[in-house]
Amino acid sequence: MYELKAINAVKKDLNILNRATVKEIRENHFPRIKKDPHQADSLGYAFKGLYSYHFRHVGTAYRIIYEIYEEENLIIVLLIGSRENLYERLRRRLKR
Repeated sequence: MYELKAINAVKKDLNILNRATVKEIRENHFPRIKKDPHQADSLGYAFKGLYSYHFRHVGTAYRIIYEIYEEENLIIVLLIGSRENLYERLRRRLKR
């Protein structure tokens, strides 16, 4: 099983979401990602090497964007949010 860590900005991402969504992420989606991080879609082009885990909660599509470090069994979460403008926000966050 992988260890999951998040950059500081992800804490702000979670504060924006409602409590039920955050609970869903922590109890259901983080454990799934830790168990098998390669189940998500691998991104391409400017985001090559990153993964996008998709889920829906109360009719809204969300994404968890992360990077996998195989040698360390480590996952770094870079961004969490609704699908709307997500990749634009990711580009700004990573300055790519």
